[in-house]
Amino acid sequence: MTNNDESTRIGSGKRVVRDRDVSHIMEAMPIPKAWNISRPTAKGKGNLRLTDGIIRFVRLNVTVTERLLPREEKTGQETVSPVDMDPADRLLRKNQKRKVRSHESNIDLFDLERRIKSDRSIDSGRYAKGYELRQDRRLAAARYRSKKEAEKIRTELNALTRKLRFRIYEAGAAALLLSLTDLLPAFGVALPEALTPGSQSLIYPVVYLIVLGFVTLINLKDIGEGLKSLLERRFSSLTAISAAIFAELVHLIYIIAAMLIFHLPSSRSFAAPVCVAVLIYTINRMMHTSRVARGFTFASRGGIHNELVAADDSPIAADLRLASGSSSARIAYMVRTRHLSHYFTNACREDRCNIMMSRVYPLILILSVITAVIAGVRGAYTGCNVADAVFTALCSALVTGIPITGLLGMEIPLSRVTRSLRKSGALLNGWNAVDKFGHIDALAVNTTELFPRGSIRVRKSFAVNDMEIEEVTSIAASVLMASGGALAEVFGELIRDDARLRLPVDSLTYENELGITAWIRNRKILIGNRNMMELHRVLIPGGGLARLDEFDAMRKNECFQMLYVAVNNRLMGVYMLEYMAAMSARSALLQIIENGMGMVVYTCDSNINIQLIRSVFDIPPRFISIMSNEGSKVYDSVTFKVTEAQETLIATDGSLHALSAAIRAAAMLKDGEGMSLMIQSICFFLGFIFVAVLSCIGPSAIDAFQLLIMQLLFVLMSLVSVVRAMKY
Repeated sequence: MTNNDESTRIGSGKRVVRDRDVSHIMEAMPIPKAWNISRPTAKGKGNLRLTDGIIRFVRLNVTVTERLLPREEKTGQETVSPVDMDPADRLLRKNQKRKVRSHESNIDLFDLERRIKSDRSIDSGRYAKGYELRQDRRLAAARYRSKKEAEKIRTELNALTRKLRFRIYEAGAAALLLSLTDLLPAFGVALPEALTPGSQSLIYPVVYLIVLGFVTLINLKDIGEGLKSLLERRFSSLTAISAAIFAELVHLIYIIAAMLIFHLPSSRSFAAPVCVAVLIYTINRMMHTSRVARGFTFASRGGIHNELVAADDSPIAADLRLASGSSSARIAYMVRTRHLSHYFTNACREDRCNIMMSRVYPLILILSVITAVIAGVRGAYTGCNVADAVFTALCSALVTGIPITGLLGMEIPLSRVTRSLRKSGALLNGWNAVDKFGHIDALAVNTTELFPRGSIRVRKSFAVNDMEIEEVTSIAASVLMASGGALAEVFGELIRDDARLRLPVDSLTYENELGITAWIRNRKILIGNRNMMELHRVLIPGGGLARLDEFDAMRKNECFQMLYVAVNNRLMGVYMLEYMAAMSARSALLQIIENGMGMVVYTCDSNINIQLIRSVFDIPPRFISIMSNEGSKVYDSVTFKVTEAQETLIATDGSLHALSAAIRAAAMLKDGEGMSLMIQSICFFLGFIFVAVLSCIGPSAIDAFQLLIMQLLFVLMSLVSVVRAMKY
């Protein structure tokens, strides 16, 4: 048996995790922390092939955004040239001229992108000919590996948040002024005749034009981008607002021109509901930017991050599904990485409501034009002002087509949940993470997460043979600390972390559901349960198997387990271990079970099985499964090593409590997203039909008061879908 063989099997079909020389790491290796995932990985050829396969898998899933980098991309101190690139990278660069359409968010961080682009210290990517890229895609390629770059982006995000807050005050003042002039007459408050439609005074249209023009100027960049996307047939929420503003500005200019040239009375204006829509859009943008800024603090900090990965296409997927008992189960597991990449790409990803509106809005434009034509034809037959009827129908239909419910009904819950998760030590990065992890069936967890520091204690220890218990403890601690797992810290404390008491371990293997076999100074060490002692025919002084019965009789309940240590096939020591449930782990497991998810447990402790977990945490055994032999080998290799970069979806501080909170939030938001989509669809179609019918009756049948009330009702109905998030 070679020292680098990680996939060797023993004759009885039991799993051998690894059998290799570990003496070179014993002196320098610290005791694994509670968040560390098991053991170091071998450097054999098989593991190199596995590592290369995982790296290729990650690269193949990188979005097009990060492919649009200069020919030499600096990452840390390394320089990657096209010659050294992965074939998938070169293929994507070769096909750069392909036209790309994406559902990236229209809540673009324009000002931040402009500042970052002007600073060469931050690589903001480049445009390729033929690409239709949004501003936030250039931001998505920004580098934030160094502390200086991360601090600069963080400063820009905070500055943009303050700027948006000021724009909210400006848009709010304009919306309040125009809304009062439309709402007060409906409640019996008389206004001067010059401020009411139908008069011959130019004050009414001029005031509305000035206020709406002021709102347009403070949002000129966004509105220009919306009109540009309309011409390029890229529809979104910003496109809807921009089209409504443009139509109402033309309408007000027509009213003033008709009054000056033809001396016609002033017509009704819909500037008030348009300003309200702009206000809500700006509030949504500020909430979005604040959420991105909060999450960026987590994603850009130094150290090792813990990222949740879906096992759908990974090498471990089939084995994890086999362990869970379902061939179609969606399982996720945690990996460690030095850099959380694609943060902005995922943080700015649109939700399904906005995606739906981007597909429906072409129909809205067509129906708005049809409504305007019908209103004009009817106005010609009834003797009404045809132009007034056309503009009234068109503007009111476009205002109704603004997706108010999608703006608030989706951003409020996501922002609130991410703020709460930050206190728990977790990051839920946008709706892409919700879509991917909102319906997870099971989580693959390590025993170090179920039993953190302090949850396992040594109650009693016995020296069975002529070896002192201190020497037995030194041998057991050396082996267990080399193998890692929950017992490593327990026995590390027994020897007080004294490096002089840690012996060099030549090789070790783990036999599934039995224990660990290791070699120390040409002595064979067996550490495991009673079945292991019986299988290896260990010599037991003082009565043989009857002596083991005496030890088993000392157990008070299933939470107490016996650990046996044998040297050269002779039993030398026995330890009584008590497994207790940490409050953080218990609450985390309850959250996981409440969401209908199970656990696939990886263990290198023979005492940790389904019965023990059920007894300690008092949870039904149907939610627990032990990882299979093949899955354990791959899981050990994949989860222990630290990857260079991982796509940012759900990241935690490594605790099971943070992970369960993030999964629970994703499941809650996934359900709320569907409810908000349904509410938005119903509100939109009913409202649009109502406005279209009134517009076709005549210009006097609909006014801004009705649209303002409709907007208020839409917002209130949309908030129904965020009740659960408000209680989170």
